[in-house]
Amino acid sequence: MADLRALVKSERRVLNTLEGLENFARRYDPSQDEPQIAVRLESLEAICKEFYAIRQRIELLTDETAEDEDDKDVQVREKANLAALTEFEERYFRLKASLVSKRAPPLPTATTSGIGQPGDRSESSFSKVKLPEIRLPSFGGRIKEWVPFRDSFCSLIHENKQLNDMDRFSYLKSALSGEALQEIESVGLSAANYSVAWKALESRYENKKLIVKAHLDALFAVEGMKRESYDGLSNLISGFEKNLQMLQKIGEDTAAWSTILAYMVYSRLDPATLRQWETHHNSKDVPTYQNMLDFLRSHCAVLQSVAPASSKPSGSDYRSSKPSVCHTTVKPSRKCPFCGDSWHPAFVCGKFQRLQVSERLEVVSKAKLCRNCLSLGHWARYCDKGTCRHCQQKHHTLLHGAPIRSSVPQSQSNPPTQTRQQPQSPQPDRIHGERLAT
Repeated sequence: MADLRALVKSERRVLNTLEGLENFARRYDPSQDEPQIAVRLESLEAICKEFYAIRQRIELLTDETAEDEDDKDVQVREKANLAALTEFEERYFRLKASLVSKRAPPLPTATTSGIGQPGDRSESSFSKVKLPEIRLPSFGGRIKEWVPFRDSFCSLIHENKQLNDMDRFSYLKSALSGEALQEIESVGLSAANYSVAWKALESRYENKKLIVKAHLDALFAVEGMKRESYDGLSNLISGFEKNLQMLQKIGEDTAAWSTILAYMVYSRLDPATLRQWETHHNSKDVPTYQNMLDFLRSHCAVLQSVAPASSKPSGSDYRSSKPSVCHTTVKPSRKCPFCGDSWHPAFVCGKFQRLQVSERLEVVSKAKLCRNCLSLGHWARYCDKGTCRHCQQKHHTLLHGAPIRSSVPQSQSNPPTQTRQQPQSPQPDRIHGERLAT
């Protein structure tokens, strides 16, 4: 506990330093404070790195000392960790963009072809225009977020005629984080290097095959509804529409997928909504995706109008009604526990699927995940996500064949009453718990 108190104190000191920089930006006087901008930006980068290091140690230490917590406490702690990171990042990006925009341009430099003449100013120098406060998009390296970031950044910064390449590079660095920032970390901050940095990002993330795969993965990962509700139906529609719109934007002809999409939506509806749909579509014709979407939007509006505000669930409608069970996949520090990359579901993690079954079980145990659905927040004995496709036991299909003894700590589990057989290992492309269209 002494170590944890020391870390919390260090984190508070870092946040106090950040607040001091924010006060500097608010009271900024160009006539007196402009020479401090470069130093303040260096200080901001230093405290950013220090905060991430301290926050990671705090999370690891609390994980080690929280084995006896119940499911509700675990989820509250994970949400608090994520909220702390999100709040810091928002403050960091706002402050950095503000400091960069306040930086005054230097005087034009003399050239051998004409000293001090208008038009002789090198493109690599700073612009004379006072930069406006621009709310920048942010990008941390998730391939699915590249297209929205690219389009927003190009509109606000890349194609802004009032900015030169030095200004654009400064804005670009302040908009990146995580692995995306690491991609251009070695590129020196200069006007000539802006195009180098932008091309490096395009080379890494302008990959249509991976972008399409990411959105298809998201479509198949949309969870079904357990009961009729406005929130659940709205989330279901949104999950399909936002991914389909992005696929259409990058040139995929999703209109040809109508029958498959209609079935995917149909298989995720709760029994009450299914009855409403079958009553509405009283025909032997194959329904189109657009037909089903129009009906669901209309039904969603009805649910919104008839449900009193006090009765709306605070969380997703397809969670279990048990108060101690939560099937929301918690994303600690927004990293995959198997490959360390930006967060994605376990069943689409290439590194996890390449492991032997026994190695998968070891990684799942170390990450304290549910062995039945590979998510945080509960033990397998409380999980109602289904069973193994091969032996119908309480473990994930990707863990089939491993010598699983228990899904909870020894003090919470009963001795097994039967010995499981050891059939052949499953194929990695079989995704547990998914209902795919055939």
